[in-house]
Amino acid sequence: MTYNDVLARELKADVKVLIRDYFKSHEDEQQFPRELLYQFIEQFDIFSLLLDSQDSVLRTEFLTFIRLISKDFPAFSAVLLTQACYGIYPILRYGSQEQKSRYVEPLVRGEILAGLGFSEGKLMDSLEVIATTARKTETGWSLTGKKSIVSNCRYTDILLILAKVQEANGEYGYGFFIVDTTRPGVAFGDDIAKPGLQGLPVNSVTFDQVILPEDSLLGLTLNGETQLNDIIKKLQLGLSAISIGISEGAFETGLAFVKVKRRFGKPLIDATVYQHQFADLYTKLCAAESYFASYKDRMKADSLFVSQIKLYTTKVAIEISEEIIRLIGPLQTLDDIPIDRYLKDAKTIEIYGKSGDSIRKRIAAQWIKE
Repeated sequence: MTYNDVLARELKADVKVLIRDYFKSHEDEQQFPRELLYQFIEQFDIFSLLLDSQDSVLRTEFLTFIRLISKDFPAFSAVLLTQACYGIYPILRYGSQEQKSRYVEPLVRGEILAGLGFSEGKLMDSLEVIATTARKTETGWSLTGKKSIVSNCRYTDILLILAKVQEANGEYGYGFFIVDTTRPGVAFGDDIAKPGLQGLPVNSVTFDQVILPEDSLLGLTLNGETQLNDIIKKLQLGLSAISIGISEGAFETGLAFVKVKRRFGKPLIDATVYQHQFADLYTKLCAAESYFASYKDRMKADSLFVSQIKLYTTKVAIEISEEIIRLIGPLQTLDDIPIDRYLKDAKTIEIYGKSGDSIRKRIAAQWIKE
């Protein structure tokens, strides 16, 4: 099960109130929702759901939260997912005992925020394209390089940075390094513009010979490729849950509009054409939900399948949002309903956690090899 209907019904009212009250006092959608983050931690202890097992990012309760929040504030869901998948999960799953003791509880309580950097602006067919390096020193490591896209970046206290290391035999290994963002040599770039998910800041970050302690290597081992593939897989499932939440939010907003009587005396939904169109959209939403729910059967054996789920659920979120705009846009200014925001958020999710085109390329590769 990937969605707990009982839990969602119990949480729905409280979640809506918190988000509504937040927007009443914060008109700037681009502001990082730190205050709301603390409220969710205090009221729901949301990240403690991740501590039960090493695969806990996939806990039904956590996915239910993410999906439910996305119906009203997808960017905030992405902030929560970033902290979970790019901070808590990697250290909980791969960290040394000392790293877990130092970081996990503060991350869960929101006392420190985390981000993760692997992209350098190039298509990553393999880790060989990574230019960021960690050089071994007498006391630890010296990190140099640049990551082009890091979520939550300038609000983070620690970053997990994927770097290349030349081993004693001359070959290169890859590992994640836990970097305190206050260390000398760490510099954040300007906010990167994106179509949606306002409130989720994205920046580049540069490392100029940043001195790190010896125990900053995640798990104290160069296991970066395995770690990255696993982390991205978990993130893509979370993004799929957000996409379904966006689809639901757009669909429910549109349905509520067409069920209200208009000045011509009848609700739009009384017309057969609207009934059929909304039936088609609902069927598409149900198909995306069923596809997402099937991940448990194939996830461990087929990482590409997880990417396909992310590709499809984001595509459905975009299509449902676009169709709702087409159906009710001429009758209602988009300023009065948030459908346009749903569409922008869905398009941004489509390029987050490996873009749709990079996933399509991976899918097509199996036929090119034949």
